[in-house]
Amino acid sequence: MTEMLQENYLKNINKIYCDFDGTITKKDAVNTFFEIYADPKWTYYENLWTEGKISSRENAIKQVALLPELSQEKLNEYIDSIEIDEYFVDFVNYIQSKDIELIIISDGFDLFIEKTLQKHNLRNIKYFANHLKYENGKFSIEFPHFNPNCKVGAGMCKCNQVKEKTFCYIGDGVSDLCVAKRASVLFATKNLETFCNKNDINCIPFFSFCNIIDYMKKVNWEK
Repeated sequence: MTEMLQENYLKNINKIYCDFDGTITKKDAVNTFFEIYADPKWTYYENLWTEGKISSRENAIKQVALLPELSQEKLNEYIDSIEIDEYFVDFVNYIQSKDIELIIISDGFDLFIEKTLQKHNLRNIKYFANHLKYENGKFSIEFPHFNPNCKVGAGMCKCNQVKEKTFCYIGDGVSDLCVAKRASVLFATKNLETFCNKNDINCIPFFSFCNIIDYMKKVNWEK
């Protein structure tokens, strides 16, 4: 894809879809949570998932079942420790000034997304994710956006949330592969960037959201 074609696509996009864990956040908030609190067996299921032997939905069910009872104080302490990219708020402000809507689609936990957005006064951003239920110190998981026809068996089918033919996507990993292949403009980092490079998928690499802002300004992105 030529830069001119990317610019033409960008000028016709009014929605950006973005992953949360490892993309907006500096670390994968779900995996870090399991590393700290879950039975070490969680990595066994994580490996089965990355090897394609179980779906991400089954993986999430197995891993959440390995979480111990946790006090509200401990849970709040963890959520408050979640760090986001230093330029994410600037990015949100920039695209909102262009009347571009940001929608977060994540195969992670809605509780982490909700509280993190609130912490940074970003309350008007739509998000779709798996529902981490917390009651009386215990955790369970629900899948309000599950699609039985999802090709990758995700708990939250990202492709099912994207209705536009022309859209921009921002992501970093395995859960982004399906929707990333459909994106008109794709900003990729980490494992997603590596996958795109190996499979000749057009992407714009980035390290931080400041890189995305700079790129948009360079091509004079306007609706």
